[in-house]
Amino acid sequence: MTHFIELENEEILYYVYNLNWLLPKENQETAIEILLKIDPNKADMILPKYGKECWENGVYVLKKMGYPQNKKALPNLAKLLQDRNWPGAFEAIELFRELGKEIALPFIEKECTEAMQQNDLDWLEHLYFACEGLNYCEEDFSNKEVFTFMKESAESLT
Repeated sequence: MTHFIELENEEILYYVYNLNWLLPKENQETAIEILLKIDPNKADMILPKYGKECWENGVYVLKKMGYPQNKKALPNLAKLLQDRNWPGAFEAIELFRELGKEIALPFIEKECTEAMQQNDLDWLEHLYFACEGLNYCEEDFSNKEVFTFMKESAESLT
């Protein structure tokens, strides 16, 4: 049985912000080591909304954590696909590839639906880029209209 260390949310955030690539490598490595041991129910804290400098290492932690321990963080991981230029975005695509379509697609499709509702064409284009990289097609989506709208939006920008 795996034993996780109990940390208060403030302590987890302290280590998350120590994932910052601008900090000494030793700080980052210590933070990674600690965060790999947190309760999976707190995995969603690893990718903070604010803290782009922490995202790439955060994705690394989630990858090392593995599925299903990282499951609670997958919605936040999908949010990194909002812009492929963001730190950790390409690594997020690779992690979704490793998870497989059955696990990954619902999280990506949810982001597509949100981007569609906001009519954010750039976001949709970045999501389409991710879907192309993952070899997802219209037939894979539970809502085919979402895929079609995403694809047409992406193509309208080129």
